[in-house]
Amino acid sequence: MVQNVYNEKVKHFRTALIAALSVFFLLAGCASGDNDSVSAQVAPDDSLRRIPFRYAKRLTMTKIGDATLIDIVKPRGAMHGLAYRYLLVPKGAAVPEGYPDALMVRTPVEKVTCGIGLHVTMLEELGILDSIVGIGRAEWVGNPEILRRLDSGKIIETGMSNAMNMETMVGLQPDLAFVYSSGGEYDVHEQLLAMGITPAVTCMHIEEHPLGVLEWIKFFGAFFGKEAEAEAFFAQTAERYEALERRVRGRFGERPGVIVGHGARGVWSTHGSSAWFIGFLQDAGADYILEDPEDYEENLISFEHAMSVGLRAEYWVNPLYTAMSLSDLVDDDSRYAQFLSVWKGNVFNNNAATFENGKNAFWEIGMSEPDVVLADLVRIFHPELLPDHELKYYRRLVK
Repeated sequence: MVQNVYNEKVKHFRTALIAALSVFFLLAGCASGDNDSVSAQVAPDDSLRRIPFRYAKRLTMTKIGDATLIDIVKPRGAMHGLAYRYLLVPKGAAVPEGYPDALMVRTPVEKVTCGIGLHVTMLEELGILDSIVGIGRAEWVGNPEILRRLDSGKIIETGMSNAMNMETMVGLQPDLAFVYSSGGEYDVHEQLLAMGITPAVTCMHIEEHPLGVLEWIKFFGAFFGKEAEAEAFFAQTAERYEALERRVRGRFGERPGVIVGHGARGVWSTHGSSAWFIGFLQDAGADYILEDPEDYEENLISFEHAMSVGLRAEYWVNPLYTAMSLSDLVDDDSRYAQFLSVWKGNVFNNNAATFENGKNAFWEIGMSEPDVVLADLVRIFHPELLPDHELKYYRRLVK
């Protein structure tokens, strides 16, 4: 009998110890801002349900009853990116306990500001363009409806990054401010918080796959109660992209060498064509030879290295964004005339699609239809695989 009581006490002690250690490691996981995964940050519970993400690696979402826990994840050891946590709670619902490090947001939000054109496109695809009351810079947006509302005063220009006008933001009093964030000196989410404005930091630009960028539409949808619409849009687009990728996979033969970007002031810039763009090139049957794709993070490369690689690269894409001809490139730097891609006429710029105001549509709406961008690139590198496809976002530069 005594032994049974003793065994029962030991059993309860072990259970309590395991529970205590679980809480300790849970809190330790929450304290870290440099994790590849935040799975350890959410304790197992029958009321918790992880929302699946197929491509996005910088974002996780977990349902806690009716609430949603969102974790933005910084890549391990990377210079770019940041860690951030939100707890989205429906209006009138109780706030779940145990998440003191999360920024609580009541949903659905009604008034928002956007920093860049891609934010606008995400909201337009969800049918909530009317929620936008402020935009970062008018010249960085091409959406005609947004421009009309700017002209009529229904939408206000707020400035962006460290040039954001905080007085204007306070006057607008948005429920949420979508801001482009990289974990660098130009981020403004802390200043917004100090002004009583909730920032929604977006880091999709450091995703590793174009569908990873698009999958951030689930982040936007969650703040508006549009989770189902976001999932449906992503799933349909991903299905088209994957079908094309499967169709051409293994039919490439040789992968031609490709460089991206152009030189300026002694360095080579890839214009924000980060790891996700390398994913495009790989799926389109090209070989990105400007640098090691596995180590890719920064956008600035040694000009001398880029020039040496450019001499042998068969293709050159996304060069000087204003270039409409090979002459424009050579006029910018006469050494480009020595590039193999220039000799062969294999230079393609992603400035073929524009809005009414002349703004390039690639960066604003191209990422919402990555299947079309992929088709363009396949047509460029392996025209025999898509002989009937007409380029939408790309143009071949000629003399």
